[in-house]
Amino acid sequence: MNFTEVCRIPGKTGQFAVIFRDGALEELRPVKPIAGEQTSLWLTAGLFDIQVNGMLGHDLSDESLQVDEVAAVDQALAQRGILHWCPTICSNTPQVVERNLGIIAAAADRGLAPGIHCIHLEGHYISTEEGYRGVHLPRFQRDPDPQEFDRWQKAAGGRIGLFSLAPERQGALPFIAKLRAEGVKVGLVHHHADHDTVRAAAAAGADLSSHLINGCASMIHRQHNIIWSQLSLDELWASFIADGYHIPPYTLRAVIKAKGVSRSILISDLAHLSGMPDGEYEANEMTVVLHNGGLWVKEKGTNLLSGAAKTLDQDVEYITINAGFCVEDALLMATENPARYFGVENRLVLYVGRPGPLAVFSWEADQLKIREVLR
Repeated sequence: MNFTEVCRIPGKTGQFAVIFRDGALEELRPVKPIAGEQTSLWLTAGLFDIQVNGMLGHDLSDESLQVDEVAAVDQALAQRGILHWCPTICSNTPQVVERNLGIIAAAADRGLAPGIHCIHLEGHYISTEEGYRGVHLPRFQRDPDPQEFDRWQKAAGGRIGLFSLAPERQGALPFIAKLRAEGVKVGLVHHHADHDTVRAAAAAGADLSSHLINGCASMIHRQHNIIWSQLSLDELWASFIADGYHIPPYTLRAVIKAKGVSRSILISDLAHLSGMPDGEYEANEMTVVLHNGGLWVKEKGTNLLSGAAKTLDQDVEYITINAGFCVEDALLMATENPARYFGVENRLVLYVGRPGPLAVFSWEADQLKIREVLR
C-alpha cells in the first residue's frame, strides 16, 4: 500500500510529509504548516491496548477457545488501528487458564496474531469481597500460588508479561517480588488493601493500578480508600477505561490530572461481546445486557458492569470529546504510554525505513476514524 499525506505525530512538534511505499516509511520530513490549514491526520505505530478479554463472541477465557479465534480478534483490532495488544485471561479454573495460555501462545508463535505483545492475567488472586471482585466469580479466587504460576508461564511459552492481582491476599508480596524478578509486570486490581499494603506492594515491584476507579465498592470512605491511595503513589502507573460507562467524564479528567497524562494508560477492557448485536446474553453465569456500547449485569444495571464493549479507538474519541483532553494527549495515552510502561517505546518510534504496519487516524468533526493501516 502506498500513502502520501501530511500528518501530525503524537508527541512530535509540527507537521510531517509522509510517504509510505513498498511496506516501509520512505519519507518523513518536517514541513511548514500552511496558514489557516490544520491537518487532521495522525500517523502512529498503532494503538496499544493492554487489556483485551475478547471480541466478536471470542472469549479468551472460555474453555473452548481455539487458535483461529485469537487470530480473529487480532485481525478485528488491527482493522481499528489497534496493532499492539495484550490478550487477557480472567478468572477460571487452573486447567482452563493453562489450556488457553497454550492456545494464545500457539497463535502468536504461528504468526497468526502478530499484534500480541504479551499475555495479561487478571483475576485468579483477587478479593472475594462484593464490589471489589466485580463480576469475577468468587469460587475461582485464591491466594497466589508460585508453582501454579510457573506451570502457567511454561504453558504460555514465557509470554505472560503482566499479572494483575490483589496485594492483600496471603503471600501476595513475595509473589509480586518473584514475578518482577522474572521480568513480569504486576498490576493491582480488584482489591481492598489499606495504604500500607499498597505501599508494600509497590515496594515489592507492583507498578500499575489496573483499571483504577473500577473494581471497587460503590460506597467507600471519603478519605481512606484504594483510589486516593493509589493515585498518591508516583511509582504506580494507572490504566483507565474511558468508555463513558466505567468512569464519568469529570471523574476521568480529575484522576488523569492527578496521576498525570504521562503516567496514564487508556485501556478498553474489551469483553467478548464487543461487536455483537445489542441484546441480552448469558455470560459468566449471569444475564448481561449489551446496549449502545455498554455492557452490564441485567439485574444490577449499570451499577455492575461486565467488561466493556467499546474498542480503544472509541475510548480515545470519548475522552477527547467529553473529558477535556486534546486528541494528541489521548493518542499518547493509547500508544506511547503503554509502550513506555512495558519498556518497549523504541518499537513505536517512527523513522525513515521503518516497516509497517502503521496506523493513520483522522480527527474531524469530533470523530476519530481509522484512515489507513499501512502495510
